[in-house]
Amino acid sequence: MAVAPPVTAAPLDDAISLWLDDNDADALPMLSELASSGDADAQLLLGQIEATLPPGAGSEFMTGLSRRERIDLLRSPGGLSGKSWLRVRADEGDTLAAALLASRLPDADMDVVRALLDAGEREAAEKLAWEIFDRGRWNDIFALAPDDPLLEQLDFVLWMRAYFASPPMGDHWKWLDTTPATGRSGGMMMISLVAPVLAPHLRPSEQMREYSIAQRGFPAELVASGNLPRAAAVMGGQLVGDANLATVEAYCEQICPGEGGLCAMQVITQVGGADNIKAADSPLERLIAQDRFMTSARAVGQLRRWMGTIGENSLGNHDLISQCVRDDIREASAGR
Repeated sequence: MAVAPPVTAAPLDDAISLWLDDNDADALPMLSELASSGDADAQLLLGQIEATLPPGAGSEFMTGLSRRERIDLLRSPGGLSGKSWLRVRADEGDTLAAALLASRLPDADMDVVRALLDAGEREAAEKLAWEIFDRGRWNDIFALAPDDPLLEQLDFVLWMRAYFASPPMGDHWKWLDTTPATGRSGGMMMISLVAPVLAPHLRPSEQMREYSIAQRGFPAELVASGNLPRAAAVMGGQLVGDANLATVEAYCEQICPGEGGLCAMQVITQVGGADNIKAADSPLERLIAQDRFMTSARAVGQLRRWMGTIGENSLGNHDLISQCVRDDIREASAGR
């Protein structure tokens, strides 16, 4: 008896490759056709692409569509506005689609974080965990048992633990530069909020506080204090080692080579903080690995369009860190 050859997902793979090449004009109609024909993976991906695109980061192709054309392209038919493909999948019992939808609700909790991790969506899980903490619900994380495996999955919590286990001594810039890069931005923000309340004797130094505030998108104090060169050197090292900043690193290498630390700090300022960078993670890790997405033409182009939409007028003189980035923001803004 002849054995049938395995079914391949070549059309979906082709559509993903085109999308990562920042070619929406060819990729999105392919994904839309696959989704309409019942391809569950294409439905999930298209639903996530629609839901996770940062404001103003759409391609020229997308911005040129009418509202009706956009609905027809990205959504399932139904009603005046169509129906999200994520909702279609969730209504059919897809647990990942249900978890992704639940993660966008204001009352989403750590159970949703676990569901996303169980489904292999680590970046979506960590983004939600950070949002839970950043909304002031600290106890959702602090109530977890110290040996809870979930804690080992959250890089910003691991960084905070390292801080409390071995607090900085001597030159705080040097100490900061030797800490783990991945998780540092979120960990420092976490420390700046938690330490004054739970461990006042481990309150971050003034230099670390300035760096943390700059990670929030407000570098004015850092600039005024004269600590910008030291901070930029620390950020230069972080840029190379922090997996969360891989797209920023790729952008800076392309647009402002040789200005790594300054460039990255300007990008973080422009998008309103390092935590917002996570808005540009892989839309669906089960199909597009995080490291593949983060260094793709799609991710870099999306970041540049996002900054261009915000525009250079959002930056005051005290926020000017990299003239190179500011010039590129002006160019990207003019091209929209």
